[in-house]
Order: sequence, then C-alpha cells, then structure tokens
Amino acid sequence: MSWWLVILLGFIWWTIISHFGASILLHRHYCHRQFNVPKWFEAVGLFMLMIAVVRTPIGWIASHRMHHAHSDTEEDPHSPVHVGVWRVLTTTWDIPHIPAKYSRDLYENSMLVFCHHHWIKIWVAIWIVSLIIGFKFFVAFALMPFVLAKLGFGLLNTVCHYPHPRNVPLLNFLIAGEGYHLNHHKNFRLLRLSRWDSGGWISEKFLQWGIFTPSNKAI
Repeated sequence: MSWWLVILLGFIWWTIISHFGASILLHRHYCHRQFNVPKWFEAVGLFMLMIAVVRTPIGWIASHRMHHAHSDTEEDPHSPVHVGVWRVLTTTWDIPHIPAKYSRDLYENSMLVFCHHHWIKIWVAIWIVSLIIGFKFFVAFALMPFVLAKLGFGLLNTVCHYPHPRNVPLLNFLIAGEGYHLNHHKNFRLLRLSRWDSGGWISEKFLQWGIFTPSNKAI
C-alpha cells in the first residue's frame, strides 16, 4: 500500500471520527444534551474518541461547558487571548480546577466513568495493537486521528476565538461543521449551525430516522 493511500485512508477515518465521535457524541450530545443517543452509538463513539486520544471525555466536556460559561474572559480555560495562542493551538493548556457543577451529571454514566479512569490504558493498548498489525495501519488508524484531533481542536479554539469569536467555514474540513463557531456561541441549542454543517445535518437525519431521540435537557 502506498503512503498516499495510507494518508488518504487516515484522513477519511479521522473524518468519520470527527463527525460521529467528536462533533455528534462528544460535543452535541454530551456537552449540550441536544438529543439522546442509543447505547450502541455511545459505545462506538467513545471508542473513536479513545483512538483520537481526547484523554478523559469527562474533562473535555466539563472544560467545554466552562468555556461556554466564561467565553473569552480570564476564566475561559482555553481563551487564546488570556491563555496564549500557542498554548491553545498546541492544546498544552491546563485547568487547575473545574467546578463540580460542570461535570456532576457525567459521573452517572458508567461508560464515561470507565473511560475517565482508564483512557491511558486504552490509548496504549490501541497503539500497541495497531503497531503489531503493521506500521502503515498504525499511521492511518491511530496516529493520524491523534494528530488531526489536536490540530482541529487547536485551530478551533484559536482561529475561531482570536481576536474575537467568529465563523471559519474552512475549518469544517477538519472538524465536521463546527467551523460555524460564532453561530454556536450565539445559540448553543441550535442543532444545525449552517446549511453546510455536516455534523448537524447527520444529527438531524438520525433524529428523523428515530436513531436519536429528542431531548428537553439542552444545556
């Protein structure tokens, strides 16, 4: 298999992860409760997130909720203005303390709690098994989602917030429609952020088909 094909397959695989794992499950479902998902979808999506190494999903969700509560202020955990563009771009920022109100409900979910406690073990296991299968498989299946996730989240939190919140549709190639970031901050209950929001479009279709169910707990 040529390296060009490896890179193409890795990007396609990341596109699948970014839509179903990151945008739909992690962001729209977990962070904002825009709809309910079946357990099988949750399990598959969480496995995708472990491949992309979103570390502990509970920490990601709680920090994102904190970001919305204090967007672009000194209390925003990843404001490029206050934390620094480079630290946010490279996802090397840290949060000394996240108030319990942003994560209390998440500990009722056994799958989230399992990933919270064992994400490092899962990550190492995925990388070891992938390398055993083959180096090119490892690059496409594990390494590229890891790199593209960091790049996508880093760009989202910098370009879409520096020097002020804005939409950057070009980022949709990496982050599944989430480039319409200003629209999201104006109304986080909005399921589809734009005509070209692919993650929102899929979510709408899954609701229409009865795979997802409506939620009245949007936060």
